[in-house]
Amino acid sequence: MKLSEINIRDPFVLVDHGTYYLYGTRGPTCWGEADGFDVYVSRDMENWEGPLVCFQNDGTFWADRNYWAPEVHVWRGKYYMFASFKAESVCRGTAILKSDSPEGPFKPHSEGCITPPEWECLDGTFYVSKAGKPYMVFCHEWVQAGDGEVCSVELNDDLSAPVGEVRILFHASDAPWCQVKHHSSGVSGCVTDGPFLWRTAEDKLECLWASFSETGYTEGVAVSDNGDIDGHFYQAEPLFMNDGGHGMVFRANSGQLYLTLHTPNTHLEEHPVFYPLEEKDGLLVNAPLPGWHPALVEELTQMASRLTSLLQPWHGTTFQVTPEECGYQGGLATQAIQRAIDLASEKNGTVYLANGDYVSGTLELKSGVRLMISENARLLASADLENYPEHHARRLTVQDTSMGMHQSLIYAEGCRNIALCGKGEINGQGTPDHFPGQETAQGTPGRPFVIRIIDCEDVYISGLTMRNSPCWMQSYLNCDRVLIENLTVLNHANYNNDGIDLDGCRDVIVRHCVIHSGDDACCFKGASQRPLERVLVENCELFSACNALKVGTDTQGDFRKILVRHCTIGGLQYDPSGLKHPYSDSGISLEMLDGGTLEDVVISDITMLRAWSPVFMRLENRGRVKPGDPVPSIGKMHRIVIEHLKGEDCGPRGSYMIAVPEQPIRDISVRDVQIMQNVSTKPVIREQDIGELRGIYPDAHMIDDLGDAPAYALWARHVHDLSLSNYTVIPQGDDPRPEYVLSTDVTCI
Repeated sequence: MKLSEINIRDPFVLVDHGTYYLYGTRGPTCWGEADGFDVYVSRDMENWEGPLVCFQNDGTFWADRNYWAPEVHVWRGKYYMFASFKAESVCRGTAILKSDSPEGPFKPHSEGCITPPEWECLDGTFYVSKAGKPYMVFCHEWVQAGDGEVCSVELNDDLSAPVGEVRILFHASDAPWCQVKHHSSGVSGCVTDGPFLWRTAEDKLECLWASFSETGYTEGVAVSDNGDIDGHFYQAEPLFMNDGGHGMVFRANSGQLYLTLHTPNTHLEEHPVFYPLEEKDGLLVNAPLPGWHPALVEELTQMASRLTSLLQPWHGTTFQVTPEECGYQGGLATQAIQRAIDLASEKNGTVYLANGDYVSGTLELKSGVRLMISENARLLASADLENYPEHHARRLTVQDTSMGMHQSLIYAEGCRNIALCGKGEINGQGTPDHFPGQETAQGTPGRPFVIRIIDCEDVYISGLTMRNSPCWMQSYLNCDRVLIENLTVLNHANYNNDGIDLDGCRDVIVRHCVIHSGDDACCFKGASQRPLERVLVENCELFSACNALKVGTDTQGDFRKILVRHCTIGGLQYDPSGLKHPYSDSGISLEMLDGGTLEDVVISDITMLRAWSPVFMRLENRGRVKPGDPVPSIGKMHRIVIEHLKGEDCGPRGSYMIAVPEQPIRDISVRDVQIMQNVSTKPVIREQDIGELRGIYPDAHMIDDLGDAPAYALWARHVHDLSLSNYTVIPQGDDPRPEYVLSTDVTCI
């Protein structure tokens, strides 16, 4: 079931071993007789199994009504449920139950209630002090106390009984927003409900609690002045004032913080909701995000876990063969290495280059083969173009018809279980004196790739250093299950020197790689006309003189479910080749031109250095296809998240997002961004003086002849449902441009 279909009050989420467990007060039995609690279980925070009974009164438990506010906490390897109960002639209070599993069954652990027996109490929660001592924090109910109290009491080590005296942390009336309520018994006072303790990243201790304000049920915050339970608690701004409360905070598998509470505060209509939170200046604050943002981040985080389990290194036999065993005695090694590949393919074995340099022309990998290059060996590409016979793919793609890319050092097509690995080096010897050519977007004849892998499954690339391709370093087109890790790619020797290109591949991980390139460092393409989906790029350094992280320009296929995280991207401080320039043209470049859809992309936890345009997005209708294919309609770009990005030495061009009137970019969420940006020295151009820029090759420099972007932080045109949260660009001097320029059809949420 969906979250909105669950009728509970007082929601509590336990995240345990990647799984979400949701507990709460049963809606139908909340105010009268009751006999148990349920748990709901999810892997994605959206789809829930349950209700599953986790505690059931078998007739021997003392309480028979008001089963309220179950919370489950882990202590000493066991699961402890703190929950409120009542019976005839017994004051309401919090008891503790215990289980070996978050799904229960929970059994009574404390002897009756932990709270004082003569007090009417409710909503106990668990807290461990900085000294490691366990505490329960609870409410002394307003109908008895008059002014509701939030109290604490130390517990013994097995959480079965209180030790020491109860201490009052604060009263409900301490909050200036708190309103007096009138009970049917004639009692008037201020309510305290649902305390929950949270320690922020800046070591501040906050106590969430609920009461009533002029706008209804409200989630408040009290902060300890010494960061621990024995401090003085002062009241901060409420977190939620729209008829919802009894909340708590949890950190999702994605790392995002969430507030969950029930709303509306109406019998049989209440249900749990999740609101993202930020920690700002040591306090929890609401993060204004579109509803699809948290669900997408969580979905792709789960996808990353699945990919990490799914994708494994090459699997084969211990059989090993060397070029020397196949007749290599020096000179051109192509034939000897190819014979070794053919022999290894028969036995799912390894071709091993042990020592020295091996100069070779095109090598064709076969299924079941691992080509391993030791740290004492180099595979050197021949400088003679005659040693690279053309390989025309059996399945024609736009890459073939548009770019004319048919030559490579290492080629594989239609293979399964192949690998390139080792601690050695592959050197394309691709300098212009060996392979001359101009920079182009329309084909690179006479300049081979180093690696070209097409229509393959179970591809493993690891450990190697790759240098100086005549063109793109490595291209993977329509491949399934690709694991690329621990590479060092240094590719500045020529023009069109991409670092890695993934085209129409599925189930891919690129991790722990250093990629420095003259052209795009990490590029996703769609010339295969197949979907590129379920891709994880993490813990990489992507530096480029063009685009560090890019989608496009060939976008004939769809792109979906892409997660890029924990990466450093941008440009080098110098150009090692002298062919281009230092800095990157753009840090993040998303360019949709040829009918495909780009959706469900999260780019998170990014350090960006030296990017002239930190973010560039372009949606247009070039419509490049194979000859004879119908020209597609314009594509789509939506549900894109860029978050937790810090930039230094960027600009001065600035970021911009531009589409065309007939098809806007939609649903873009940018949050928690801080960019230190150099100032523009060009004349300021007005947004209305810039045409639609149709037919111009869509890199971020497409406006350079006009000037820098009209705004230093963000220029947006034809963008709908744009969300900016904590987005800060700091010019390093006086920039003559405004911070934002948003065209009249841009809508923000």
